[in-house]
Amino acid sequence: MDGGDPLAERDGSPTDGTVISLDGLVIEDGGGDSGVVLMGCMGQPDGVKCDPAPDLCHTDGLCKSGVCQPPGIRGEGYNWKQGDDFARCCGGKPITTNTDANCGVCGIKCNAMNGESCMALGGRWFCRGCTSSAACWSKCCSQSFNPPSCAASDCNGNCSAQYCPMGTVCKLGNGMSSNYCAYP
Repeated sequence: MDGGDPLAERDGSPTDGTVISLDGLVIEDGGGDSGVVLMGCMGQPDGVKCDPAPDLCHTDGLCKSGVCQPPGIRGEGYNWKQGDDFARCCGGKPITTNTDANCGVCGIKCNAMNGESCMALGGRWFCRGCTSSAACWSKCCSQSFNPPSCAASDCNGNCSAQYCPMGTVCKLGNGMSSNYCAYP
């Protein structure tokens, strides 16, 4: 480069829209596909976006006191896809809570040794096929539906949030399903 326009050709090739700013951070001129502008924070007001979120379970990095703060992690259970109640951030990653590792909500793990796998019942996801209450995440293998389901219950039909992961509440199944954990 000859010290001219930083968006001019580099090494004899046309610009790709990327330059290096004075404080060493990458700036994109908006010519790229992302449409995101990265910049150094020196002289920028607090709150200016300086580092894009790597996925939907992170927030953008923002300028604070002249320093670019790294992207933040959204809270456990954050709904990353409007209209899909099971699109949640679990451990900082966008997942769908319909797997044996995160069944219904983040952190409910189905126990294959207890015959469980994550299956839908009444529009909710449950660890179904349980054979023992003691081996269920909730300590209740509800026999109300076939196959039985690990339920957020005291096994007498009462909702019990004591077994639900932090940040969730117990909801009554109201005859459509067993009691379950959900985000408020």
